[in-house]
Amino acid sequence: MLEKVSVIIPVYNDEKYLMDCVNSVLNQTYQNLEVILINDGSTDRSAALCEQLRAQDSRVRVLHKPNGGVGDSRNAGLAMGELLAFVDNDDRMEPTNLAELVDLLERCQADIAIGNFYEFGEADQTFYFRVREEDYYEKVYTPAEWFAEEYNIHFNLSQCFTVPWGKVYKRELFDQIAYPNDRAVEDDLTTWQVYLLADRIAFMNKALNMHRKRASSVTQETNQANVYPLEAIEQRVTMMALLGMDITEELKAYRLQLKVHRDELLKSGSTNLVKYKNVVQRLRILEKAAKKPLD
Repeated sequence: MLEKVSVIIPVYNDEKYLMDCVNSVLNQTYQNLEVILINDGSTDRSAALCEQLRAQDSRVRVLHKPNGGVGDSRNAGLAMGELLAFVDNDDRMEPTNLAELVDLLERCQADIAIGNFYEFGEADQTFYFRVREEDYYEKVYTPAEWFAEEYNIHFNLSQCFTVPWGKVYKRELFDQIAYPNDRAVEDDLTTWQVYLLADRIAFMNKALNMHRKRASSVTQETNQANVYPLEAIEQRVTMMALLGMDITEELKAYRLQLKVHRDELLKSGSTNLVKYKNVVQRLRILEKAAKKPLD
């Protein structure tokens, strides 16, 4: 019997795209699924649309909660299935998304199956494809091997690494995982921890999700320090070092992120002198260790 996939969709003020998103899940060729809509205190028609979708399809469950952010919504998922997937409320799944990822998971005896994606730019109404049909390949990684792809921009691999969506997980990986509910960027603080709990991670280089790039997206934030929280990479470096993993690329990225935070603090005229000095101090420590001058 096919295992049930619980698809969790955090919802916040997305009346424009919500129906398209949810219907793309309900119309999957893989039908043993449930959709869990977490309405995060929406103030538009999203709550009513969630109820409409529940009335139309018995596979849809709805939870209404006070606004607590997307991380809080992911935590409230209450999944019943053996497998788990996430979708952003303005994105869309290709019809065979779940069927192909569940098949990949089973064939490779993996704990996580990952697919690629394409983008739709809302500003210019343009689709951006970075994976062609002839680029297809499959690969099974250990967690350490998958971490080596974290900063690989070829075929979107860097973003595939970071985001929670575009994947099918064994649900038990999330038994002790909690997304932060007080951060704008919750995925960079969490997804990598799930990888470390896995034994085998299977990747399929095929665009199975449409990711919508919107002007209001956190990744379009002008203050890049908000997009790359230092807490995330500091936790990651610490855990990787404790596990004996190679942190060479992670330290390079950490230096770059420290410089971003330093420059953003100067640019914004921040009065938080302690925060600024802490960032500069860490940069100087790394500079001393590497014997390389600061930019």
